[in-house]
Amino acid sequence: MALILLVEDEKLLRWALQKQLERAGHQVHAAADLRAAAEHLGTHLPDLVLLDLNLPDGHGLDFYEQNRERLAESVVIVMTAVGQVGDAVRAMKLGALDFLTKPVDQADLVALVGRSLGVRSEQLEAAAARQVRAQSLAQRIVCESPAFRRVLEVAGQVASSEVNTILIQGESGAGKNVIARYLHAASARRDRPLLEVSCATIPENLLESELFGHERGAFTDAKVTKRGVFELADGGTVVLDEIGELRLDLQAKLLHFLEERRFRRVGGTREITVDVRAVALTNRDLQAMVRDKSFRNDLYFRLSVFPISLPPLAARTEDVLPLARHFLATLQPKLGRRFTGFTREAENRLLAYTWPGNVRELRNVIERAMVLARDEEIGVASLVLDWAGAEAAPLAAPADPLGGGIVPLEEMERELVGRALRAAGDNQTRAAELLGITRDQLRYRLKKFGLREDETGPA
Repeated sequence: MALILLVEDEKLLRWALQKQLERAGHQVHAAADLRAAAEHLGTHLPDLVLLDLNLPDGHGLDFYEQNRERLAESVVIVMTAVGQVGDAVRAMKLGALDFLTKPVDQADLVALVGRSLGVRSEQLEAAAARQVRAQSLAQRIVCESPAFRRVLEVAGQVASSEVNTILIQGESGAGKNVIARYLHAASARRDRPLLEVSCATIPENLLESELFGHERGAFTDAKVTKRGVFELADGGTVVLDEIGELRLDLQAKLLHFLEERRFRRVGGTREITVDVRAVALTNRDLQAMVRDKSFRNDLYFRLSVFPISLPPLAARTEDVLPLARHFLATLQPKLGRRFTGFTREAENRLLAYTWPGNVRELRNVIERAMVLARDEEIGVASLVLDWAGAEAAPLAAPADPLGGGIVPLEEMERELVGRALRAAGDNQTRAAELLGITRDQLRYRLKKFGLREDETGPA
């Protein structure tokens, strides 16, 4: 059953339509003019409005336009006389779902109302699902500090706005990509594509094609026509990671695109217009790059229509322990081990550290600690902080991970390498990742300690 507002001045037709809809199980309020309709709308929110256009006290579409916000979640169907094509077009632009031409066939009306209410139900369910997804993403962003809460607040405001160019600045590992995804999830573009491009990792000779696409035959290897990310993400969001690495000639083309939202594929002659939100990320000082002429001044000002600056983890110490606990919980299924938390000494060590690698470094430290820990509670001996290679002390405190007092550094290092190999299933690449070193550095240590994967001892 739906609540329907029927606005029709012809008494006989109003009565007949009301009875037909009530027989179909709906609750109908019939209004003979716009004044009566407005009074009803002041206290009720109908699921569907059947709206005649030519009424004694005004035009139905003027009424609709005046109450458009109030009727945002209602289905509106207009009833028009033959030849009122202009009114029908205007109604569609305002948001009306459909229209009926008089004289109205009552059976067709009931069928149309049923279909329209089904569409409304699907739209409301989709909107609710989008809201849940956005809220879920926001909840997954661990945030206790006022500094980062302010970032989320600003990001939420700009996400729902019409701003289509945003610049996110912050140190490496501070969470720029997380905020970029949140901007998309909290926006009206959330059901359209979100595509991310790294301006640093894609070879320079391929980046233009990646962004704008190319036509078949545009260059030697262009065997087929390819659409770029701006075209593929039409209606959605494109994240341009490490925008400071973009070469100067591409900066000019990107500037043109951001100003016009039009581009040509490489080798093409036809201009393509798209509607995308561009979110640029950088850990570099773009203003300094402008001064030394490695970044275009006009592109910088075009990108920074709405800048968001992320604080480093060192400036949001309230988030360190919540983030550490979050990583401890989310990484347990991956590592197949259960942990109850951190010792007080371990928490103090995490809070005292300066985190030059920001949130990314914290995650790596927690993952390594989970591999190295022998108990269900992570202790300070398992925290490998400030790892700088062969000369760095592998433990954050001078405690023996085997529980026997202070031991030589080399012995500790040998034990850590062995544990990492066992945790990685003897996969040297994975073991090196867990230790925060390169595979070559790991192989150097295997040779240095005379270790082979089958000689690392029991776990």
